[in-house]
Amino acid sequence: MSFTSYFRDRRGKQTVFQRPNLPLLAWAGFGAASSMALTPRYRTLLHRASQGSMMWWAAGETFRGRSPFRRTIGAATLMRSLRR
Repeated sequence: MSFTSYFRDRRGKQTVFQRPNLPLLAWAGFGAASSMALTPRYRTLLHRASQGSMMWWAAGETFRGRSPFRRTIGAATLMRSLRR
């Protein structure tokens, strides 16, 4: 495996940057909402939803990532999320 193939899918297409998918958009939305929450209860709830969305994204990338790079990033993010 060459260095550049680590960042490419089976068709040779570069896959480092892709359009955000639903879990990533949910993570950003819940994260933004948690920073604007007026009560600690809602802040905690939205923060946990944000963390769950990030774990959803990471699991998807780990098991269905289009390139070895994407799978590695997903696994690292999932391990980091589980350690928190």
